[in-house]
Parts: sequence; C-alpha cells; structure tokens
Amino acid sequence: MNPKEIENKFPYSGIPTFYKLQHTTNLKNVDVALIGIPFDQGTTNRSGTRFGPRAVRIASQNYGIYMHSDEGAYDLEQKKHILHDVTLIDYGDVPILPTSTATNMKMIYDTFKKVIESNVFPVGFGGDHSITFPILEAFDVDFDIVHFDTHLDFTDNVSNVKFSHASPIKRASGLKTVNNITQIGIRGFTDRKANYDEAKKYNSKIITASDVFKNGIQWTLGKIPETENIYVTLDIDALDISAVPGTGTPEPGGLNYLQMREILQNLPVKGNIIGFDVVEVNPLYDAGNITSQVASRLALDLLGSIYSK
Repeated sequence: MNPKEIENKFPYSGIPTFYKLQHTTNLKNVDVALIGIPFDQGTTNRSGTRFGPRAVRIASQNYGIYMHSDEGAYDLEQKKHILHDVTLIDYGDVPILPTSTATNMKMIYDTFKKVIESNVFPVGFGGDHSITFPILEAFDVDFDIVHFDTHLDFTDNVSNVKFSHASPIKRASGLKTVNNITQIGIRGFTDRKANYDEAKKYNSKIITASDVFKNGIQWTLGKIPETENIYVTLDIDALDISAVPGTGTPEPGGLNYLQMREILQNLPVKGNIIGFDVVEVNPLYDAGNITSQVASRLALDLLGSIYSK
C-alpha cells in the first residue's frame, strides 16, 4: 500500500479537505466544487461559524475514506452507489476579510459566479446564513428555494443592518430569478409577527417542524412544488438541538436526522438541483463534533441523491 492509499483509507491521515478530495481551483473537467465560506459577521447571537468549514472538513474525513473506490461509495440503506464517475474537488475557502461585510459579500458572489459559469455544481459550507444571498445572486437562471431552518430569516433588517443571518430569505425574495420559496422546519419565536406576515404575503410555503412530525415525510414532500430548478439552503438548526448543539441559535423540537435525510434525498424528483449550502455550524459550541458530523453527512446524502446510479 503506497502513502496516498494510506491517506485515503484512514480518516486520521492526510491534510483534511472536504471528504479527502483534491484541493484545487482548476475547474476543468470538474462536476462539483465544495467551497468553504468562513464568514460570521452576520451573526446576532453566538459567533464562531467562521470555523464551520474547517470543522466540517475534519468531520468529513470519516466519509472520504469510502469515496476513493472505483465504484464510488455504496449506500447500504438505499442499496446503490453514489457519486460514481463524478469529479468532486475541494475548491478551498472564499477569501474573507474580518472587517468588511460589503467586500466579503462580493468575494462570495465572485467566487460562486466563477464556479457556476464554469458549469460546475456549487456546494457552500458556512459560515452564518447571510452567505446564502450572494450565492443566490450568482445564478442567472430562474429557480425555487427550498429552505430548511428553525427561523424564517425574513427580517428586513437588524438595527438597520440589511445583511445578517436573520435576513437572507427576505433579501432573496427580492431577486427576479427567485420564483417559489418553501421553508421547512420552522418553529420557536420571532420578535415581530410582521416577519411571519411578510413571508406569508410573499406566498412563502411555511412548513413547521410540528407539521412534519404530525403529517409525515410524504405529506411534506407533497407541499414542495415541482419546478425546473431548485436551490437548497440548509441551516443546521433546522434539526433538533440534541442532534446539532453546535450552532448559533439552537432550538428544541426540530427535525431528526432521518427525517431530514429522507426529504433531501427526494428533492431531486421535484426539480433540477442547481446548488446548495449548509450553514450555521459553530464548532465552538459543539459536543464531540457531532454537529459537524451531521452537516458533512447531510451534504453527502444530498449529493448522493443528485449523483447516484
């Protein structure tokens, strides 16, 4: 066994990249680019999601060891190979300055624009949820948004700040390229009922966590419109706090991993997934790295449902 084979076979060995993938910015002949976005200047509660991409990279080593066979990883529950003949790379991190939100938003936009214009499927790992809006801006096609979260994120501003992790869906609702928005896992409280009213006025389809528990997965999937293109944004706090303690605004009563996985794995039948992000992983408050582990697994679940045989 040569040194590279040893690195690929054991999670503790080698320099951590997403799923032990090659780190490169060369997009030629690439299908999927995984991109870290270490930005948390939009946080209103517990900061630390800037360390999320690094933590997810480390946690993903546990799955990277299965992705270097000639056949791709084999899903024992779905009884099929995933990511077979798919070229994935770790594109590295968006360059983030610690003091300039406007500059960082442009950096995120420019990075994803380059990836998208190269016909490469983008996957973003935050970072707080404010990073989603510049990613959405980078797409030229029309699309729906499927948004998993505890919160509606429909706040217009926080103390006159327009770009925070409380506002990405509100900002997205103003994009001409966005058609429908479906929000899943919503629960807890808001400081202003007007935020909820505005989301309903926009005709956002709001599915609470209680709705999912009461009515089931198939009912939930039935509420998601079939469409041409879908962008998925997954705030990790959509899951229950017991599964994901390492996040900025944790909340009890959320979805469990199996519920989330089943919804994600069925999204490709609703439309062409054009990209997704996983945000709000905060390793500073994690316990045993389980939040990073869940985030890396859910991203792999969704990728596997998009690229499988």
